[in-house]
Amino acid sequence: MQQIETTEFFLAVFLHSEGIPLTGHSRDQQRSTFAFSGEDVNDLALSFFNKTAQTNVANFAKSIRQLKSIMYGTTTIQPGNNHERNTTSSTS
Repeated sequence: MQQIETTEFFLAVFLHSEGIPLTGHSRDQQRSTFAFSGEDVNDLALSFFNKTAQTNVANFAKSIRQLKSIMYGTTTIQPGNNHERNTTSSTS
């Protein structure tokens, strides 16, 4: 199991939107640190920094709202996301 801690908000949002479990959050004055743990976390972080990352925009926007709620104390850390990683929905 790979683990990563980051103060880079949009990396945290990307990892969260990809279904990597948020395992911790701490706030030191004006800076939040997010901790994630999962099998592909290092590969996803590398794709983020290499600018090759792709994600579902709706999941990304939802993750922005959820992580901001955690940052500003309006919610507590949840053990995981409410969506499965890399799922697609289809309509008939």
